[in-house]
Amino acid sequence: MSCPSQFDESSLSVLLKTIAASLVFGISIVVAPGPVIAAQKDVATTENFPSAESKHLVVDAADLDVRIRTADVDVIEADLLLHIGGTGEEKAQRWIENHTPEFTDSGDRLQITVEPAKSGFLWFGNLSARARLSLLAPDEIVPDITTTSGGIKIRGDFPNARPLHLRTSTGNVEMDGAAASIDFRSAAGDAQIKVVRPLETLIARTSSGDVNLVGGARTARVDTASGRISLQNLSGDAEISTSTAKIILSWDRLDPSAIVRVRSSSGSVQLIVPAGVSPQGTITTTTGSVRSELPGEVVEGGMTLRLSGDGPTFDIETASGEIHLTIGEVWE
Repeated sequence: MSCPSQFDESSLSVLLKTIAASLVFGISIVVAPGPVIAAQKDVATTENFPSAESKHLVVDAADLDVRIRTADVDVIEADLLLHIGGTGEEKAQRWIENHTPEFTDSGDRLQITVEPAKSGFLWFGNLSARARLSLLAPDEIVPDITTTSGGIKIRGDFPNARPLHLRTSTGNVEMDGAAASIDFRSAAGDAQIKVVRPLETLIARTSSGDVNLVGGARTARVDTASGRISLQNLSGDAEISTSTAKIILSWDRLDPSAIVRVRSSSGSVQLIVPAGVSPQGTITTTTGSVRSELPGEVVEGGMTLRLSGDGPTFDIETASGEIHLTIGEVWE
């Protein structure tokens, strides 16, 4: 009689465990979250605005990428491309709304604005997003472009831009074309500027962004903290300063009345002048070294070279960086 009792107790134990497992499994099915459906939204629009001689095209685009190109057209064409995917419907719609610019045309000024406070967006997981504003315009306009993290690319001729304003926090700037002058400001964004004729003036100020110019300027004033400076094909005055970055300056022409002033803490300085130029002035380093292919007199314990020419005036000084003065030309 004991066997059936043991069998019954064992069966009951198995049955209770099975019921408990089923309940737990059933509860897990109930609380399991349903699948989240990701939304994708795309916007592609085009708007045209009248142009006029020296009309100001003022763009404040926050984190949108900005493209500008000049062409043989008589209107300003603005193409907007927005794409977002991998987030919820509500967030996707809000992102589109926050990245859609406002256009204000007042005849001699076209203002295109994206509010920086509105364009911010926080997400987790896989998300794809693109925001770009492309502008096609006649060469009579005067661009004034500002972004936070958006990149700026410019192609074309802007003869009325005195100056062409380019401002960004962390976005990079690329220009291929021409302008009367350029004023570039950045925190960490780099500037790659290639012009087909010398600028009247280049002004650039950055914290850690590099400044690279090919094609020349008659006057250059560049100031960085740690950004590398490379200016080719210069033809006049230069006032350059940096803390730790390398400086390379080359001239196609340097008149006797020109003044070149360079200050650096620990970055190296290379100056390349055309043949026949005979600069005067001083080249000084505290703990660095000086090498010169041009004649001069070493003074003050070997830390200063006084150039013996009667041409442009050089005032070059570093704390610990190497200074190299050579004759020649630079080809990219």
